[in-house]
Parts: sequence; C-alpha cells; structure tokens
Amino acid sequence: MSFKSYALHPQPDHTLLLADPQPLVFSGPQGLIARFVLSDPERAGEPWKLCAGELHALAFPSLLVRERAIFFEQANGGALELQWLQGVQGISGQRTEMMFSFSPLTVVRSRGALVILPPTSDCTYNEGLQLEGGVLLPDGSWHWGRPHLALGGVVLRPRDARPAHLGTGMSPASAHQRQPGIASHPIDHVHGRHDQCFSRFMYHQ
Repeated sequence: MSFKSYALHPQPDHTLLLADPQPLVFSGPQGLIARFVLSDPERAGEPWKLCAGELHALAFPSLLVRERAIFFEQANGGALELQWLQGVQGISGQRTEMMFSFSPLTVVRSRGALVILPPTSDCTYNEGLQLEGGVLLPDGSWHWGRPHLALGGVVLRPRDARPAHLGTGMSPASAHQRQPGIASHPIDHVHGRHDQCFSRFMYHQ
C-alpha cells in the first residue's frame, strides 16, 4: 500500500484514466510532512491544512504540476482499491498529528490502463495519523506512530459541510465526547495556501 500521484485524463464515458504514477513518501526525515514542518515551523506549530496542490509543490518543487491528484492504493483480496486524497490537516509539536481526508472511489479497470469512476458523493472520510517528529522534535524519526487519539473508525461528512474539529474528525456538537490529541481548533482557522490548490478535485466542482 502506498501514496501515488497520478495524471488525470477524462474519458468520453465520464471515467478518469490515471497515468504516469509517481510514488509519494509522507513519512521519514525526507518525507513530505517533515519537509513542510521543518521548512515552515511557525505555520506548522499552529493548525494547518495542506491541499493536493501544496503536496505536489513539496514533492516536485521545480515543476508546475497540473491535472494531477494523489491517491492511496492498496490490494484487498487481490483487487486494487484507491482512495482520493483531498487534503491533510494537522498541528505539530513534539509529534505531528494529522487528519487525512479521503474520497472513496470505484476502480473500473486496473489491468493495463488504470481507470476509475470519480467519487459519486460529496462525502469524505478522515483518518487520524501521527508522525514521531515535529516542530519541537526536528531530529525525530518521522516514522508513523499511533495517533494520540484512538479513533474508532472513520467519519463521513460532506465536503461542503461545517468543518470538523482538529483531532476529532467530528462536528463541534459531538467533539465533546472524546478527548482530542490535537488542540480543538476549528478547521475554519487552519492556515491553508488556497492559491496552490488548483489540482484539488478539479473535475468535480
């Protein structure tokens, strides 16, 4: 299982052909998250959000990346499964705690050309992840660790709905039911760079 960036090619039947896969590494001292945190510790120490455009800029700093998206892929019983990464939000201290937001996909064909159906709903689900390194521990391993908050699964919510709270993946009304590992700042206030978000979900606005 891995993260990859794919070029998007819309097809006449409204599917998407994925081409030119480029592996992306989020963990480790040279991973995308460590690069972001260590290059901008002031921003990373407050609630932040990275869209696909910023993640591509971190991965390919010398290229202008357009018409690409990031996917998480894994094999399940021999079948390829893909999830479309919509963005990453988090906060960094001794460790870096994050919520990865995904849209589920249907794989139409995986042998030869890789073809998918775009997401059929406006819902995403959030997965809590953590890296052992941060603004206050720059020499950490930056390996994946258990999230501070033991999430009991994933949380579905419309992309246009009121944002959840960092560290909970839940709406403010239900956030009091758990003790968040990330400070409970509304996602409305995270620091994003919207001018670099051009590659995010560009075919389904």
